[in-house]
Amino acid sequence: MAEAAEDTVRRGRGRPPRLSREQIVRSAAELAVREPEVALTVKRVAEAVGSAPMALYRYFPDRDDLLQAVADRVMADAQHKDLPGGTWQERLRAWMHDSRDYLLPYRQLLPYMAATQQPARVSSLVTLTRLLRPLRLAEDDLALAVTLIGSTVIGHAVYETHRGPVSAHKLDALSEALARYPQEEREAVAPLLPRLPGAQNRLYDVVVDRTIAAIEALAAR
Repeated sequence: MAEAAEDTVRRGRGRPPRLSREQIVRSAAELAVREPEVALTVKRVAEAVGSAPMALYRYFPDRDDLLQAVADRVMADAQHKDLPGGTWQERLRAWMHDSRDYLLPYRQLLPYMAATQQPARVSSLVTLTRLLRPLRLAEDDLALAVTLIGSTVIGHAVYETHRGPVSAHKLDALSEALARYPQEEREAVAPLLPRLPGAQNRLYDVVVDRTIAAIEALAAR
């Protein structure tokens, strides 16, 4: 009780507790997941931490700097658990799926993750280097492999969140647009339209398989 009273006096009565950069970043990350469809603005983050927007500018020059810091924190916090599977291909496939699933809730931060600062990537680099070590790749090829894997995961997450599912409304719009083309082209494309949702669901598996095949080719050289 005495400590609480002393702390109140030290801060000044009625003044909010001092913010920290870490507190702001973590609150913004939680907000990004909780309301993914609403723009993550400085004003909304300030409200989440019980402060005024101007107070946040003491820690971040602008919104881009704030979102970059949040993206870096999310990537640095990624937990790379033990990967299932006996072969490196099985373990890499599991890692790529787990990583994509971890990133997808942070749709507003994905462009910033693609530009993330190097320290935020260390956890992934350690995991991937350990996973690919049995291949005995040359250092240049190993660097290429981990870069390929990381860019594939983030790139596809960006694609999925910005493209969205192929809904019935989108299929109707495609059908209407296709009606303006010559009959031969309509007949060739029309059977594909109802199959697009299934193709989109299968796409990441194909992307992962192609990534693994590219690494296998590096190892075979």
